[in-house]
Amino acid sequence: MENCENCLIFDAPNQLEVYLEDPVPEHLFLTNGGETGTMIAKRDWSSSPLGAIEQWPERFRATLAIMLSSPVPMFVVWGKAAAFFYNDAFRPFLADSSAQPDYLGKEFNKALPSEWRSVSDSLAEILKGGSVKSESNIVLSLTRSGKAHQVYITIGYSIISSQSNGIEGVFATCIENSAVIPDIIASNSVRSQLNSVLMQSNAGIAQADIKGRVVEVNDRYCQMLGYSREEILKMNLGELTHPDDLDRNMKMLQDCMENGNDFLITKRYVCGDGSIIWVNNSISIVMDGHGQKYITAIAIDITAEKEKEEKLLASEAHLQLLRDTVPAMIFYLDQHQRYVTYNTVFKDWFSIQGEEAVGKTVREFLGEAAYAKTFPHLEIAYAGQQEKYEMFAPSRMGVKRWLSIVYTPHKDRDGKVIGLIVHATDITQSKLTEIALRESEFKLQSAVDVAQLGTWSLDIATGISTVSRRHADMFGLDGTVIPSEKVRALIRPSDFKRVTQAFFAAQKEGSNGSYEAEYRIIHGHSGKEKVIHAVGQTFFDEQGKAVLISGTTRDITIQKELQLALENEVALQTKELAAANRELELSNNALQHSNEELAQFAYVASHDLQEPLRKIQIFAQMLQDGNSQRDPRTIIEKIASSAARMSRLITDLLAFSRLIKPEKSLQAVDLSEVVQNVWNDFELAVIEKKAVIAFEKLPVLQAVGLQMNQLFYNLVSNSLKFINDGVSPQIAITSVLVSSEEAARFSSSPILNVNYCHISFSDNGIGFEKDHEDQIFEIFKRLHIQTIYPGSGIGLALCRRIVINHQGFMYAESKEGQGSTFHIYLPDLPAKIDEA
Repeated sequence: MENCENCLIFDAPNQLEVYLEDPVPEHLFLTNGGETGTMIAKRDWSSSPLGAIEQWPERFRATLAIMLSSPVPMFVVWGKAAAFFYNDAFRPFLADSSAQPDYLGKEFNKALPSEWRSVSDSLAEILKGGSVKSESNIVLSLTRSGKAHQVYITIGYSIISSQSNGIEGVFATCIENSAVIPDIIASNSVRSQLNSVLMQSNAGIAQADIKGRVVEVNDRYCQMLGYSREEILKMNLGELTHPDDLDRNMKMLQDCMENGNDFLITKRYVCGDGSIIWVNNSISIVMDGHGQKYITAIAIDITAEKEKEEKLLASEAHLQLLRDTVPAMIFYLDQHQRYVTYNTVFKDWFSIQGEEAVGKTVREFLGEAAYAKTFPHLEIAYAGQQEKYEMFAPSRMGVKRWLSIVYTPHKDRDGKVIGLIVHATDITQSKLTEIALRESEFKLQSAVDVAQLGTWSLDIATGISTVSRRHADMFGLDGTVIPSEKVRALIRPSDFKRVTQAFFAAQKEGSNGSYEAEYRIIHGHSGKEKVIHAVGQTFFDEQGKAVLISGTTRDITIQKELQLALENEVALQTKELAAANRELELSNNALQHSNEELAQFAYVASHDLQEPLRKIQIFAQMLQDGNSQRDPRTIIEKIASSAARMSRLITDLLAFSRLIKPEKSLQAVDLSEVVQNVWNDFELAVIEKKAVIAFEKLPVLQAVGLQMNQLFYNLVSNSLKFINDGVSPQIAITSVLVSSEEAARFSSSPILNVNYCHISFSDNGIGFEKDHEDQIFEIFKRLHIQTIYPGSGIGLALCRRIVINHQGFMYAESKEGQGSTFHIYLPDLPAKIDEA
């Protein structure tokens, strides 16, 4: 393997020469795929879950083409079978080089070596729809020049999305960090000894598990703290830290473990003899080959420097003590931004000798351009706040590097800022890795979507667009290098403002550079309208200025037309099906109603006529006996009233007989009058039981009068019947008009799109258990034995049927011993309605 910056380039294993007899793949997307591409081409995939190569989706082919041609170690997991593919650069990571052809197309968790378990877990979580993020500092094994090595790898994941925004696969890029991450933990055992370099280091080094228990230390660490190695291995890092520094240390350590933020802390240790030492402690989280995380602490004893620092602060020589103790640039600025002292790293990076910069201001030393970048941060620090930022090194250094800079205000006893302590570290390696990973992820995301796409790029300085031939044909352009204004001129005027605003917003400084738009164009040659979907990404220079924006376009005209046609067809089919279902439902309901209404007719004829007849018989008997204390004239009037009532019922029965026919004649029915008439029918029972009824002005509805009479007759009859002994029945009837939306909340069946009258009928009867709320409406169902509460059990069943006949619904609420409430919803229909 050759190490190229942060990329891994590998020599092909000799064991595969026999398998790779024909180096030229048959398929174009495998042409630059190296030896792995040839292995894919020679394989018969027809019996695999992926099918023959000719059947592979264009999106999958494009992804493989990019991966196979890359010198960076990459792999792809694709499809429902989670098939595993990789490029030549990745092959040294596989356990058995001779078996590498068999790894291609396998399920990823069976192909990846066992030490990749954490990676397999991350892949499984991503494929299930979990979050996507990079994994840093994974310790893995590979073969270089015939020898096994351990390396630190950062893996970046990207989702390969389907056209429906589902997850079709995962693309992974491997970046080696071995150049900047020390090989601290051996892969075969967490508790193995530290390597010889660290053992001989002047720094004290300790390893601890994630709970803080020490698992390994070097000799220098033991010497610093005055403990034996065996004593420290029984301790926790928190036990060694000074109590005043423990809380701050634990918060930073928690952030490091949760977010991977390594940190440097100056703190105190309590030694074995009780003395206190000061250390600069560098803390990082590392991972072994099994995915286990461990805390690595590198401590430098700065006790002597701390003591001297206290004495030298007043003499402005404080920073001299930190010279050369860390590989960072450290210097001190006075209150006028003049350099006072600096360490050798400062002199090396700026290539100066001795005290050449002492006494110069930052502006004089760096120049106007660099000073303009640093001034806003200096202003914050001189105002009394610590300031941290990153910047590209000023040209004065003569070397391209990224710096992480911290300004710490130096204040006198009165809190006045009298200078700044400046600490700058070289973060070039991690910054370049971050930038390379970001660019790689974007290019990958663009590439996996290139099936039948046009590509384009715009040089922002010149305004010249370079487009692919497919893009030119898509827009009707005459060439592939043209001014961007000519491309934008093809956008339909109604979309022009929206699209251009999004396009230029992506190029603004401080934006994320992302651009996406769907719009219509007028084809430059045919004049036809097309629908375009475009995505792009802006690239910025070191100063944050946009220099280039590039991306892809896709003609989605056909898809839009098909989508619209499909939506129209579905809507039409849905409407026709709903109409057919409605017609069938009406037919079924009509048949069911016919049968049930025949039963109702027989019941009314034998039941409801009995009450007025009984009153006539009783009052007639009173006249015959001649022993009633009532005025005979009053008795005769009541007999006449009952006879008239009976006559009305007979008349209504004739009308009811006509209700069996499909056509139903609705008339305006005053529910207040219906309730009052029913109450009069029960006059004797009312007097006997001292019953009371209260009802407000009830509505006038389009209904069948006989059925409304029967509805309230049965409800009143039940309230008078089902009452505890010695209790006077109390009935309350209220009504309110509600919208169809409000009524639909209480109905399990479709209802009319009209207002509904909600009638509540409440009593103080014996009630019933909640489990019986539906049972009471079943025909001939009784909750009590005949001898206690006589009756047929059909009353409430008929009530619900009457309500349903009027296209309403009904339900009950009750608690045993606390009365019942019947909720009746009847539609407020217009005076005339066609009930076909």
